Amino acid sequence: MTDTAIKLLSIESAGTLCSIAVAGFGKNAFISSEPGQKHTSVILGMIRNALQEASGSLDSLDAIVFGAGPGAFTGLRVACGMAQGIGWALDKKLIAVNNLLALAYRQINALKEEDSILVSTDARMHECYTAVFTKRGERLVERIPAFLSAPEDLVRHAEESNCSALCGNAFAAYTVEVPPALQLLSVEDANAEMLLVPALIDYGEDRLITPEQAGPLYVRNHVAQTIEERKKLKEAKSS
Repeated sequence: MTDTAIKLLSIESAGTLCSIAVAGFGKNAFISSEPGQKHTSVILGMIRNALQEASGSLDSLDAIVFGAGPGAFTGLRVACGMAQGIGWALDKKLIAVNNLLALAYRQINALKEEDSILVSTDARMHECYTAVFTKRGERLVERIPAFLSAPEDLVRHAEESNCSALCGNAFAAYTVEVPPALQLLSVEDANAEMLLVPALIDYGEDRLITPEQAGPLYVRNHVAQTIEERKKLKEAKSS
């Protein structure tokens, strides 16, 4: 885990894995759980346990980090809402981290200068959250913002974007066949610990936000059926 004197609490719940990381108190902590859709019932206890393990406290935090997405609608709202609640209660600033960027930073040492990496995670419903980042110095620059892609189009997107590498759990979830010209570096999903590297960069460059400014990154616009849509679906099934 990142070793830093900057005291951070990191919250990530965009996927099936809910995780908490605490850094900067001398002893770092990382806790993860797979509560399904019950993130709200476990996340407070996980934060409490992680702070206790790191010998830290909410009052001493320099900022609260949260995974802004893209990811599952409910999970994104849980992480963002929890970060906002703590921020409002204790007058703390927040750092919103793009989950795909966090995954890309995990692989930065495997990239050469100006190399591009396509990152893709499972969005369910046979879709993937996808973005492209390019290495410039010690930073990753977003070349193509997050968009929805079909799994069978991932390799084509990478080739058209002149990427040399790939990462993200979409490649395992959909058993994507990767040609030899592309390096599949990892099939991980993002977690709270991974958010810390881009969060520290944002902190150093004063890219912090207030709780009022915080919000999830939604890529899929149609996140839930309306009452009318559910009614029509029920009628169609019964006919």
